[in-house]
Amino acid sequence: MKTVTLSIPTINCGHCVMTIKREASMVAGVEFVSGDIAAKTATFLVESEAALVELKKALAGAGYEAA
Repeated sequence: MKTVTLSIPTINCGHCVMTIKREASMVAGVEFVSGDIAAKTATFLVESEAALVELKKALAGAGYEAA
């Protein structure tokens, strides 16, 4: 597992962080670590590049484009 911090410009509140956490929990090989509203980032533990790709797709589907 490796730690990945993604920039997510549309994070605006705690509800956003909870939604991101929920979406991450549905992706195999991904574990949510934390969200930082002020920095507009979220940190995850990811098992593989494939899991990271799926995470980004899931977040985009929920309205949270991640880079």
